[in-house]
Amino acid sequence: MSDYYLPLQTARLLTPERLRQCRNPGLLLDKYPPQTAVEKSKGKSEWLKSLKLEEHVDTRLVEQVYKRWQRTVAAMQGQSFTAMTQWRMVIGLGGETVLETDLTLHHLYGIPFIPGSALKGLTRAYVAGEVDEHKSGKIDTDDATLQRIFGSQEAAGSVLFFDAMPVNGRVAFDLDIMNAHYPKYYGESQLPTNSQDPNPVLFLTVAKTTFLFALAPRRPQDAADTQLAIQWLQKALQEYGVGGKTSAGYGYFTDFQEKEKASMVPESVPADSEVIKARDAQSRLEALKESEVAGQINSFYQQWQKLTSQEARALLAKAIIEKVRKAGREKVSAEKSWYKELIAFLSKIQGKVS
Repeated sequence: MSDYYLPLQTARLLTPERLRQCRNPGLLLDKYPPQTAVEKSKGKSEWLKSLKLEEHVDTRLVEQVYKRWQRTVAAMQGQSFTAMTQWRMVIGLGGETVLETDLTLHHLYGIPFIPGSALKGLTRAYVAGEVDEHKSGKIDTDDATLQRIFGSQEAAGSVLFFDAMPVNGRVAFDLDIMNAHYPKYYGESQLPTNSQDPNPVLFLTVAKTTFLFALAPRRPQDAADTQLAIQWLQKALQEYGVGGKTSAGYGYFTDFQEKEKASMVPESVPADSEVIKARDAQSRLEALKESEVAGQINSFYQQWQKLTSQEARALLAKAIIEKVRKAGREKVSAEKSWYKELIAFLSKIQGKVS
């Protein structure tokens, strides 16, 4: 009789010593849980409590993986930052597993990671829900900036989102409990009465772990989009959280720090955050229909007034003047005080505007 749901020949090889030597936590959780952990809630709890998953991580291997990952990001002119989980985080809680609850671990190295696709979706959801000039109810109604950065059915996005990796592969696991107070209500459609016994479910989380996040431009000219997306991603990690149980405080990040920025960002990319804002406004201007210019151009002028960086002011001023001319509203706007101010500003810094 085997202790595992495995072929007998395989199960016989799983001696306690060999299990202790296993250097992949994902392999232990996915392939080698004993029958008692699968069949009984108490058995699962006892087994999870007995595991010291940190000791099963191949630290030497994952440190090399981490360094290779950094070199890949740098080679693609990526930009990165580190952030630490504020409390706990659980990615893939509802995944298919014999243990009822799951935790996303790298299938080769067994360490927790945050898929780049999840970070991309989180960032877009934050921008579409919280950033006034880009609010969108669904992907089909995304404005030109969102479609350019995150992509559409017609074109890939200008920013690449990498999987987030634990710094140097160092990770801390922690156990938590979900307590279903009315198991017969959920499982057997009975009334949620207080006579039912609670059914505690133990599950694994990641706690107090620092991750390295990285984004890269698809093309060299997309570097400004990458900087803008990083700002949005950091806001999303702080305000929305990532993974499951965010309403209970899971998945939020703190202690954001830029990582090796000088070596990873091309020298031609301005570090000024105002330039990024100006380019964002420029993209929204280009997306305006000619019929919308009269009603919305003043809002772009007001944004221009708030800028203090001369480079950002010049960029947005040129974009406003160009849009006015393309919309055939130059004669109408020529006597407006805002238009005169923009012309005077551009004339001062670069000579007569052609």
